[in-house]
Amino acid sequence: MRNYEEINVLKETRRNAAMAVKAIDALMGKIYNQEFAYELTSEKNRFRDFERKAEAGLWEYGLLPKDSGLQKVMLWGSIQANTMLNISTNHVADMMIQGNTRGITELLKVKHNNKVMGSYANELAEELMDFEEENIERLKRFL
Repeated sequence: MRNYEEINVLKETRRNAAMAVKAIDALMGKIYNQEFAYELTSEKNRFRDFERKAEAGLWEYGLLPKDSGLQKVMLWGSIQANTMLNISTNHVADMMIQGNTRGITELLKVKHNNKVMGSYANELAEELMDFEEENIERLKRFL
């Protein structure tokens, strides 16, 4: 049972980080504030590290990570709709804050439903949630 729970946490950690990378990629062409672009690039690199670490954990269980094409399309469509009329730095920063908040919420749900205290999966999820909280604080200055 413990392996199943760890796999669930690793999958959500990977999904969370991968969605953040895709969101930042979709937004980068719309950002004209250099400082903000640098901040998002830095965040993207860290999210990519989390994605790779979660993938490595899944590989240990013999699992290959899968991307949901539907989620990717929905994310892209949502970003396009949200930035159609407003690409201001403060609007995009608000979108990123909301995304980080959703990421924390989803990880907390998965962690509470899959008790994997002290495991690699738990530690990685905790580290990602801490990073997302730090992102929120850094992004506030762009509001």
